[in-house]
Amino acid sequence: MLQKTGKNYKVTLSRVCNKETGRRSGPPIIKTPTVMLGANFYTALGAIRTLGRRGVPVYALDYYFPAAYALSSKYVTKKILCPNINQDEKELADFLIELGKTFCEKPVLMATADSYALLISRYADQLSPYYLFPDNQPGLLEKIIDKKGLALLAREHNVLIPATYIVDQSSNLGNIAREINYPCIVKPALSHQFVRIFREKCLFVNDQEGLLRTLETARASGLEVMVQDIIPGFDDQMYVFDFYVNRSGRVTHTLSAQKLRQFPINFGSSTLTHHLHEQDLIDLGTSYITKLGYRGYGEIEFKKHPETGRYYLIEINARLSTLNVLFDHCGLEFTYVMYRDLIGEPLPDYHLTGDQPWAFWHFYEDLISTTAYLKKRQLTFKQIITPLLSHHRAHAIWAKDDIKPLFSFAKLIAGKVLGKLLRTIGLAGKSKGTAN
Repeated sequence: MLQKTGKNYKVTLSRVCNKETGRRSGPPIIKTPTVMLGANFYTALGAIRTLGRRGVPVYALDYYFPAAYALSSKYVTKKILCPNINQDEKELADFLIELGKTFCEKPVLMATADSYALLISRYADQLSPYYLFPDNQPGLLEKIIDKKGLALLAREHNVLIPATYIVDQSSNLGNIAREINYPCIVKPALSHQFVRIFREKCLFVNDQEGLLRTLETARASGLEVMVQDIIPGFDDQMYVFDFYVNRSGRVTHTLSAQKLRQFPINFGSSTLTHHLHEQDLIDLGTSYITKLGYRGYGEIEFKKHPETGRYYLIEINARLSTLNVLFDHCGLEFTYVMYRDLIGEPLPDYHLTGDQPWAFWHFYEDLISTTAYLKKRQLTFKQIITPLLSHHRAHAIWAKDDIKPLFSFAKLIAGKVLGKLLRTIGLAGKSKGTAN
């Protein structure tokens, strides 16, 4: 097992050979394991289930078990406590190297968040003797994940992006505030760092005064940010292009989908997304990702201008997708596609075309979002219900063959709600006491 003493993690896991029979009789079938980085989000849960259902042993790592509800999946072979990547990236890299030494064969290494994808990229040379993962050019993932680098790459390859101003210590904030269209958004260069400080993926700004105030706050935090124009259109103008590029650089699997609702509304993650084949989008995304020389699984998010019909690049996710369960139901298991390619047993090419009747749905977050849409009169009750009735729903967390994660998630949410309620009561009591 893996033990932690204070801040020191010690790998004491015995040699892992992962003999899985896969059948009732005959010699054992040995399957290459997967090491999953991060288990506190449904991104990891979906990937764990995809691989587990295929009989692949999954070793799931996380630094805080109480919040890692994906660990309760029956498809997790072993739960492993690891160093906190948000506190010490190198410590986690060293831990992974020691863990890798305990396997009889190289396991596949997968990232469920940007921070883990960056770690794999930065320590690729040290990790490659012990793990299998896509072989990308040094520094490419850093450029893709960093919104500043992504904007520069898009301009280099003539891909449309919203009007963007990169803000650093030398930028003239007044000029930017006068030139940008309003409303606009302030986005981070690195999302995971920004979210830890501001608790938002981006900041929405209505006027010059608000922008200047926001930029001063961001600058004081020490984070590099960007000011970006907003492409018009409702949330259903957001599209994703998902793809897999094999080890030789060929795009072997593709799919497109359309977002219908997001959390938070207008600038968040999907709560309801359905499969929709858009060949122009697939052609655009395939051309762009090929020019970049990218390897592995990825997802490009675009916004379609409602008047011109042109697609604007918003971001690229160089890690596993939150929509994994939708892809599985549509018959394109990207997580398993990547696994098979990396172990040297690639699956046949497959480009999903005909529209499938499935929609990804995160009930809890969608409940919050639909309340906000109704409050702001962006959707009617009928518009909220119709897509739910017209699709088969691919649930973010619920699965009839793996129910424990739902209870773990519910417990986690209940704890947060109770904690917020107790804080509110405490503040009210303190205020009352002060008044007396």
